[in-house]
Amino acid sequence: MDLQLFAERTEEPTPRRLRKAREEGRVARSNDLVAGVGLVAATLALRGLGAAAVEQVTGGMAGAFAGLRATELTAETTAVILQEWALLFLRTLLPFALVLLAIGVAVGTLQTRFIFTLRALVPKFSTLNPITGLSRIFSLRTLTELIKGLLKLVVIGYIAYRSVAGLTPQFPNLIAQPVRIGLVALADMVLDVMLAVGLAFLVIGVLDYGYQYWEFQRSLRMTKQEVKQEHREQEGAPELKSKQRQRMREMAMRRRALKEVPKADVVVTNPTHFAVALKYDAAEVAAPKVVAKGADLLALEIRKIAQAHDVPLVENRALARGLYYDVEVGRLIPPEYYQAVAEVLAFVYNLRRQNRQSGQE
Repeated sequence: MDLQLFAERTEEPTPRRLRKAREEGRVARSNDLVAGVGLVAATLALRGLGAAAVEQVTGGMAGAFAGLRATELTAETTAVILQEWALLFLRTLLPFALVLLAIGVAVGTLQTRFIFTLRALVPKFSTLNPITGLSRIFSLRTLTELIKGLLKLVVIGYIAYRSVAGLTPQFPNLIAQPVRIGLVALADMVLDVMLAVGLAFLVIGVLDYGYQYWEFQRSLRMTKQEVKQEHREQEGAPELKSKQRQRMREMAMRRRALKEVPKADVVVTNPTHFAVALKYDAAEVAAPKVVAKGADLLALEIRKIAQAHDVPLVENRALARGLYYDVEVGRLIPPEYYQAVAEVLAFVYNLRRQNRQSGQE
């Protein structure tokens, strides 16, 4: 049994968990906020441009009728007139629709902070489980959304009722007005009611977004064990970290060892697979010391450094292989290698003495 299911989620979500949820398309958003902004924007647009749009439509319709004669009203001409009216309505309403669409997209994008992912569209077969479906229907979240919907209905209904009630004293005056002026006044009243409802919806949307953000953060909370597990995954398992540290130490030792090659007395080779650099200072140590060693590419690098600094290269396959496997860098050679190494050093010292003598001559 997974005890994580019963653990208390008290820890705030980590940046990695938030980033993963965002990659899956799960972010805090409020549809009420989009609706509120759209309704307010539509009301303001109609108030500012509605009169011009109505004039354009009525003028176009009146012009179409004025250009007709009774004998010309046939099925073909009627179809042409209806087509012209449809295009007129489209040209008039299309800017409003595009503006509202752009506002809705902008508000939704700002809520999600420019997220774009297709993972939310991938079907989840777990949702087909009837038990899971029933648990969602009777969950606390569903009950909360139901209560929120009822409260929104009550608030919006009350705002609309108060707005209409405040305008009812003006209704008797509309009867005495000409039809055109009365329709304009009635349109202004409708826009006032729409603006009041839109502002109420906007306030509700802002509050709902705050609630959705809090609910989203709460749904991503983690247990203490989950936080520890995530840290382990990010930093790596202890055994992997130990291997990495060991590898780094080895690389550091190799770099330090290569710096000691120019100071070596001799480099014993195999001749290409192994290279072991030896240094012997009789005044300080009792036996020669391995100052650097390597195989393959590292052996090639040791030989290049030795040649560049005039360190003698002596080929001794068995000795190079034995020193490489048996002696660590910085350690003295064991007694069983004294004889072989002494012969190599004697050869090197003798060679140097000969070179000095030939140079003096």
